[in-house]
Parts: sequence; structure tokens; C-alpha cells
Amino acid sequence: MNPKVSILIPVFKVSAFIEKCAESLFNQTFEDIEYIFVNDATPDDSIEKLEKIINQFPSRKKQIKIIHHQINKGIAAVRNTALDAATGVFISFVDSDDYIDAEMIEQLYMKAIEENADIVVSNIRIEFENRSTIFNDKIYENSNDNFLNMILHKNSSSSLCNKLVNSDLYKSPDCRVPENLNYCEDWFVMTRIYYYAKKIVKTDQAFYHYIQHNSNSITKDINRMHFKNVLIFWNLLDDFLRKNNQFENYVDYMALPKAQSKARLMVDTHSKTLRKEFADMFLNEEKQCFNVLRFGEKCMLLFVRLRLFGMSQLLHNLLIYNNKLTRQKIE
Repeated sequence: MNPKVSILIPVFKVSAFIEKCAESLFNQTFEDIEYIFVNDATPDDSIEKLEKIINQFPSRKKQIKIIHHQINKGIAAVRNTALDAATGVFISFVDSDDYIDAEMIEQLYMKAIEENADIVVSNIRIEFENRSTIFNDKIYENSNDNFLNMILHKNSSSSLCNKLVNSDLYKSPDCRVPENLNYCEDWFVMTRIYYYAKKIVKTDQAFYHYIQHNSNSITKDINRMHFKNVLIFWNLLDDFLRKNNQFENYVDYMALPKAQSKARLMVDTHSKTLRKEFADMFLNEEKQCFNVLRFGEKCMLLFVRLRLFGMSQLLHNLLIYNNKLTRQKIE
């Protein structure tokens, strides 16, 4: 008989976090859980630390699988490996540098059953070094509103990790992440899952703890892969909507998030070369939505459009410095 829930956990360079994460998983009040860890050829002692924690929970041992990649394949391949191995009726992802409250799986599963829901969403507690804040993940009663909100990427989190999802949705071929998409990969999956889900509900509790101080995060150093993956993401979403005869219904809504995607990359990258190479990316959408972007984003995009790449670098340095000062004041 299949387990009620599969929890899927990628493992790569998380030596400082894996023990707390694993303890939170094995301390779940819900019993019928299958745990699938995917070791993406981590070069540190993350697996040794994981095995040490597993030995402290002998009653969970039979529920745990560790799958090893012989070479590092990236987060998209890890997600797919874990999904291929999962046998649970519902699936939840947990990143191995985060942790969850002991009652999370039980509460989300019971709500899924009681409300006959395809997806149950938890709020997220974002943990900084010296403080925490709660992200209220917005869910609407209308499924079209949920899908649109996911495309806009404004009030709804695209994270896989704060959700319990019917495994049939994840197993759909449309929801499988292309293995060259290692940035925006969660957003890719969630847009499709939200499109197909018949009912999405949420709990008001913030069961998922998202850790903000992992220096290994893929988003710390914006490079060519990030620009290319954003282009892939939006091209694939356009194709998905066309296939489902929905493109004309959403094309105007997509202009703003496309422009915002470009603006964030242009602000965050350290590279003038990348700004020059991708200067014309989403140029029509940028012009269409220019007035509603943030002031710093407007300035960056204007400098790039006018090929003032030296000025764009000065602005980048100023914005990064200002963000550091703001963070220090808050913390």
C-alpha cells in the first residue's frame, strides 16, 4: 500500500543545515511518510551527517531512501529523480537548508482530505540571522485567479516547499522540469500545477521555515545561466498557454512579470558584459510596463537601453550598497 505522503529532499552542500532539517522531518507527528533524499554528488559531509541523524530515529529507518547521483546534475534533475522514486499519494518538497514544524505534514494532509483539495498551502516563516518574518501565501477561491497570481509572481509563492500536492499533478508530463532549467524551476512547475489543480486551499499557520543565510544559494551570483533560464522559462510558458488555447487570455498580464524578471537580473548581476548581451531581452514588455517598475529598476533599464553600461555598473554598486545598509538597520 502506498504511503500517504512522500517528502522529497535535495542534498547538496548543506553540511551546516542538514541535521536540523532531518530532525524536523523525522519528528513529524504524522507517521505514514516516505522520505526520499537525493544526494546530488555533494562534496562535503552532508550525507554523513544525515546518516548520523537517521540512526537516532530507528523507527523511521524503513521509511527512508537515499538516492545518489554520481555527478552533480543540478536542482532540476534532482527534483525529477525524487519524483520518479516517490510513491506517496501526496508529495511535499523540503529544501535541506530549511526545516518544518513537527505538525506540518499532519495538518496539511488532514486539510487536504477534509476539503478534497489537490493542493494545501502553508504560510512561510522567513528566518534571517536575527529576526524572522512571515510571508502570507495568497490563495483565491477561483482557480483562474490562483493561476494568474502565480504567473504574476506577486502574492503567491512559487516555492514547492510550503505545499502538499496530489502526486498525480506532479506526475503529469507537463509538470516535469526540463533538466537544463536550474533557475525558475519551481516557478515553472507551480504555474502548471496551479493551472491543472481543481481545488487549492491553505492553512493560516506558517509551518515552513525558510533560511535566508545559506551562502551556497544559486541566486547569490547572477550569471549567464540565469538570463538564459529566464528566457527558457517564459518561452516554455508561452508555448504551454498556446497549447491550451489560453495565450491571448494571459499575454497582457505576462508583460509586467517579464519586465520585472529582466530588471531583477540587470540589477543583481555584477557583469556589464551580460547587461550588454541581454540588453534587448523583453524590450517591448519593458517599454510597456516601464512606468510601474521601481525607481532603481527604471534607472537600470534606461541605462542599459541607452547602452550606458558604465553608468549601469555604478548604479548596481549603489543599489547593492544601499540594500546592505537597509539590511543592517533592520537586523
